[in-house]
Amino acid sequence: MFKILDFTKENLTALQVEGKVTKDDYEKLSALFEKNEREYDKQKLYFEIDKIEGITAKALWEDFKIYFTHVKNFEKVAIIGDSDMVKTLTKLSSPFISGDVKFFNIREASKAKDWIMK
Repeated sequence: MFKILDFTKENLTALQVEGKVTKDDYEKLSALFEKNEREYDKQKLYFEIDKIEGITAKALWEDFKIYFTHVKNFEKVAIIGDSDMVKTLTKLSSPFISGDVKFFNIREASKAKDWIMK
């Protein structure tokens, strides 16, 4: 599930991902991105990945749709995680996102927050 973190404001969306991720999670996220796109030229995304228990097939499809619909609208993306897989996925997605993309280890979450808020 996606949990909106308390420092989400204006063009910054801050999320924590944990547990099982479903299509409904992505539908809510897509609506938030679309709202921000109407109000701001560029968005910032803070994406903290915690213990994910799984992702449904429908959620994975929504993930792809959001990714290809909104990647051109990001100024900065901070991806925070504690696994090599998350770090590798960050590197692989970076060339397709219009803004700066950085991976931070979970122990660097405060550093990531500082970077994304500048």
